[in-house]
Amino acid sequence: MVTIQVPLNISGFWIPHRGRTHEDTGSLGASLTIEPPAIFKVTRGSCPVYINSVCIEEYHPVVQELSAAGVSVHGLTPVPLGVGSAVSGALAIALAYSYLYLKKGVEPDPNDVGLLAHKIEVEVGGGLGDVICQFVGGGLVLRRKPGPPGIGEAVSVPVEDVEITLGVLRERMTTKEMLARFTDRFVSIGLEVYRKFTVEPSLISFLKLSKEFSIGVGFMSRETVEELEVEFRDLHGVLGYFVKKSLLVVVHKPGISSSIRKIVEKVCCYSLPPFKLSKQGFTVSL
Repeated sequence: MVTIQVPLNISGFWIPHRGRTHEDTGSLGASLTIEPPAIFKVTRGSCPVYINSVCIEEYHPVVQELSAAGVSVHGLTPVPLGVGSAVSGALAIALAYSYLYLKKGVEPDPNDVGLLAHKIEVEVGGGLGDVICQFVGGGLVLRRKPGPPGIGEAVSVPVEDVEITLGVLRERMTTKEMLARFTDRFVSIGLEVYRKFTVEPSLISFLKLSKEFSIGVGFMSRETVEELEVEFRDLHGVLGYFVKKSLLVVVHKPGISSSIRKIVEKVCCYSLPPFKLSKQGFTVSL
């Protein structure tokens, strides 16, 4: 049985780039790769894809080919699909690896996996820069050239060890809806904060600029910011926070997650146990 582990990825700010093909489509930006990772087991079964025990049969043509061969990919993810943590990117990597392994009969070249995974993400309307970050890992990742692994460029920025507490917001939207509503602001505001970050690439800079991006594009209202500022004011150890799609992301010193979760749950449907920065990209064990 093949087991694939993929870190999750949460972008703080980004600039979409649509090229003529998936190879020159991607995004600039910066993000956090976090763990526990998404874990996929490739086995035999009647349903081609399970995500947290839910069968997904219609997703991408690759899924139909796996199904025809009797291959089943079972995924367990610590965050739900579709809220903004690149679960779809992790799934794309697992599908790409499984498909190429099926076709070649041997462990596929990582760049081939990355190229196909990125293609799947673009074609299903997923994230434009997640796959390359999930390949690189390293905690805080800067995307310096759009595109898939082997064509695009992403590098890790050294940072201290921290914890990340996530809250799932009440308002939900798909990536397609997000791109349709906010793309113009992603470009104009994203360019500004991206340039600032490249001058001072650090965790504190990332958090400050991600919050600025969240407010500027409309992910986070002024009222929410004011409420969180009051709640966090007397809690030492909060380094920063921002909103990505349907996630409230709070980065903080270790050991205060229980207090953070109580605050997060005042503005979210629910919170999740704390995550850590992932130091490595996706891995495979046979």
